[in-house]
Amino acid sequence: MDFKSLKTELKLTSQQNKAFQVVEKEYILKRKKLIQNSNLNKDAENNILLRKLKNSYKDQERELYYLMDEHQQHITHQFIKKHMPGQFHYADDVRTDLVELLSLDSYQKRQYKAINITFDKIYLKMNRSDFDYKQHVTSHWYQLEVARKNAIQKVFTKEQFQYYQEVIQRVNYEHS
Repeated sequence: MDFKSLKTELKLTSQQNKAFQVVEKEYILKRKKLIQNSNLNKDAENNILLRKLKNSYKDQERELYYLMDEHQQHITHQFIKKHMPGQFHYADDVRTDLVELLSLDSYQKRQYKAINITFDKIYLKMNRSDFDYKQHVTSHWYQLEVARKNAIQKVFTKEQFQYYQEVIQRVNYEHS
């Protein structure tokens, strides 16, 4: 996550900024150790790592809350929820619910299903591949998510896509 842009948006005081930097540095080091100590060639390890990474961002958010006022806390929560790694993978029941919630027509339903099937296949292949996954774990997640969002955005109306993003962010944050 690019916490520099968050800090700019928060308009931190100099005292808040110093404390923020201490917390940020601490959690960057924790996440680096998590990734370095993981065996990312196994799917089970990847899921465990992703859960640990998500939890580290939530822990960081909680620590940052003590430094901020209510408005800054809200901005921080929205930022972390939006940028948390692994936000693109959600359960089949949520996918089914989204079809109903978004009132997709038959064309949109077929396209949405095809996009998700393609995404799942690529995601599974990516997890089993031999490239240097440890150093690039989050960048690959984000690249895949951007490609999927772009495909979905072409199928959905602007309003549907905006609602889709809100639902996915909320579901992934709540269930991580």
